[in-house]
Amino acid sequence: MTLHLPHLFAHEQSRQNTLLDLSALGTDGPGIEDALRAVMEQPQLRLVGVRCPAGSGSIDDAIGLMERVRRDYGVILTELVLADADRVDLREAVDESLDEACARNRFPRPSVVFTGRRDVSALTKS
Repeated sequence: MTLHLPHLFAHEQSRQNTLLDLSALGTDGPGIEDALRAVMEQPQLRLVGVRCPAGSGSIDDAIGLMERVRRDYGVILTELVLADADRVDLREAVDESLDEACARNRFPRPSVVFTGRRDVSALTKS
């Protein structure tokens, strides 16, 4: 006799990867807390990272927020999207800022995507 059980995930909807845009929300206060809670409470959304302006202060804030999400929600965010980073010299400074922020927050280095006015490119470090 063969017993056929329905697949446990047969009715699960696919989840949409989502980024929080920190340029619109900031990194502290009720706005970011409300946005985080709203994303985490939606079963069809999967928070995968954050988007922020390219700059050392913004990167530090973004990595700090990513660490807070890991601590508070148990989710490791793997994507950091940096807006308006289309100059090569800025990308090198971002790379250094990212290394420092990740070390300071003891957070694994995320994949970084630079978006400029004309192009989209990615930087990953092995």
